[in-house]
Amino acid sequence: MSTPWAKMAVLATVVTISGAALVGAQSSPAKSDTYTWSGELVSLDTAGSAMTVKSRVAYQDALSELKHFKAGDRVWIVWSGFQDSSDAVWQIRRSEPARDHDENLVLPAELVSTDAPHSYITIRVKVPDGAVAAIKTVKPGEWVTVTSRRHPSSDAGTVVAVRPWSHSTTD
Repeated sequence: MSTPWAKMAVLATVVTISGAALVGAQSSPAKSDTYTWSGELVSLDTAGSAMTVKSRVAYQDALSELKHFKAGDRVWIVWSGFQDSSDAVWQIRRSEPARDHDENLVLPAELVSTDAPHSYITIRVKVPDGAVAAIKTVKPGEWVTVTSRRHPSSDAGTVVAVRPWSHSTTD
């Protein structure tokens, strides 16, 4: 036996479930194979297609681990970030070519220097020729935004693009 109230309850349930499914489908962003991070440009090596960048280290554990690394070490930078962007380092790990990384925001780099008291590291990364041209006018001390591939297996092709940093949220 069906009453008008029972029919309304069923209809309300169907509408609620359908609406939630529609909202869930619309709000799940497409997974990108790249992410962005920012750092202060230290130098640009146009001949070697590489740049040296200073980045903030966000976690005390990472800062205390810096004593285990020296200039010239090949490292994996694990960025602290959300979805597709970062502005600070979460971990620094020894370079292990055969190792798979579960994290989405990792970057192979050469460690140039550490500055634990001020929570910074300086790294060197390879950049594509187009990126060198895009930041030739950026002066040391100015910031850049770097687009890198997720889950890189080596330095080659890890950095996809570099551009001068901007305040704008529409970039």
